[in-house]
Amino acid sequence: METVFNEIQHSVKNWWTSLLLGIVYIIVALWLMFSPVSSYIALSIIFSVSMLVSGILEIIFAISNKKGVPSWGWYVVGGIIDLILGIYLIAYPMVSMEVIPFIIAFWLMFRGFSSTGYSIDLKRYGTRDWGWYMAFGILAILCSLLILWQPAIGALYAVYMISFTFLIIGLFRVMLSFELKNLHKRK
Repeated sequence: METVFNEIQHSVKNWWTSLLLGIVYIIVALWLMFSPVSSYIALSIIFSVSMLVSGILEIIFAISNKKGVPSWGWYVVGGIIDLILGIYLIAYPMVSMEVIPFIIAFWLMFRGFSSTGYSIDLKRYGTRDWGWYMAFGILAILCSLLILWQPAIGALYAVYMISFTFLIIGLFRVMLSFELKNLHKRK
């Protein structure tokens, strides 16, 4: 399977979408950590909207880079999955409240495995900081396993665990955006 880093001939278009997405995740993480979240409904709505935004930004990135990124189709698929998930959860907030720990855990697991794959590609292209990308991916996978292991431990724990994992994914996306911007200079 080819990735975004294979055969990049020029700078990646719209690298800023990854930066914007990372900033959105970091803002959501900080809001969840430092605001008194009094209801699980608020978490459900925040997660639903962030999935919707994530899907839109990932589809924009994929379509704008379909000529330069051989694996752009995988990015479209990931964006469509996030978009559909966001729309569904917004339409049915009660369902999302019941299953949100599982949805978040599997989504984080998917993102964590994607992050570890990106880190291996970055290592192949000579990025010195590839280990940080790998660490973020592994942390996201571990957090997803913790959420799956104890999904009913209470809303407060879930809020803090989810905010921590959103922070991890947000930092990864910010770092990745700058790596995508500068990758072509190293070839």
